Amino acid sequence: MPVTRFVGSHYEIGLQMGPRLRTVPLPPADEGRVRFAQRCEGLAREVYPPLLEKVEGMIAGGDLPATPFKAYFYGRGGPPQVGCTNIAVMPEITPDGQLWVARNYDWYYEARPWREVRQIAPQGALRHLGVTHHWAGSPDGMNERGLVVLLAALPGLDATGPGLHWHMLIDILLETCANAQQARAFITSVPHLLAFNYLIADAQEAMVAEATPQGVTLREPEEGILVATNHLPGREQPEGGMSEGERLRQRLSIRRYQRARELLGERRGALDVEALQAILRDHEGGLCRGNHPTLAPQAGFHASFGTIWSLVGQPERREFLVAPDHPCQVEYKAYRWMEYSDD
Repeated sequence: MPVTRFVGSHYEIGLQMGPRLRTVPLPPADEGRVRFAQRCEGLAREVYPPLLEKVEGMIAGGDLPATPFKAYFYGRGGPPQVGCTNIAVMPEITPDGQLWVARNYDWYYEARPWREVRQIAPQGALRHLGVTHHWAGSPDGMNERGLVVLLAALPGLDATGPGLHWHMLIDILLETCANAQQARAFITSVPHLLAFNYLIADAQEAMVAEATPQGVTLREPEEGILVATNHLPGREQPEGGMSEGERLRQRLSIRRYQRARELLGERRGALDVEALQAILRDHEGGLCRGNHPTLAPQAGFHASFGTIWSLVGQPERREFLVAPDHPCQVEYKAYRWMEYSDD
């Protein structure tokens, strides 16, 4: 993956990001959407003012129309719960006594050209590493203190009021929280615009914050294993009111969740980096998903959607190993936040 570095004040980082945002298709912003986004912006100002400085830099650097861009940045809707499998294994069940995280990020193949690793060093905040394809932020990140955040979308729920979007939350967590306890305190204290699973970990602790506009539920590891996909275990939505696509997405999420837990349980006590990478290559349960030359061809949605990167990380080492496509087809490469320089 290409590596892009952003260094400076939040405004300067926004200036650096701005020219890359000129191709983002901004939908029309009617008066209601603008007012709602302004309420979300006001919340962001209360919680973490540097975010607003970055947005102003983006607008200036990209020569973007301020009103529709802010309406989109602060208040847009979210994706369906289409994919992603996130894993944490605790030190007591790994052979090296270290906590490990692992994940497959599933998205539309057309986003492949936008994938990159970001090294971000904002003045006055914690430096961090991000893996992303997204114009607004990084769904996967680790900061210089070893805090990891991995994202997975949940079924869509209507916003109940102003809240923070996923990319804003991850930026704040990575820039301000030195450990999982601090991240726990923050993510449970703020309103959430949309529904997402956030797997949060440091070198000793891991949790999933099941965040919705109605509130946050924290889920802890069971027998040293923590898995998050795209549903709420034990709180699955009834299928009766679902569309065919919604039923399929939930069933696939449950299948990946159960398969990941099965494979992790089978390797309990031997969960080193090679074992985790092998689990992420699994096809039987759809962990490594999408069109593969060695498998039966997919059709429709499944031909255009699949795993576009895979990663394994160790917070203690401040390191991500990233495979930039189906992990069964490409090798993992190491990326570390310590590669930053001050020049």
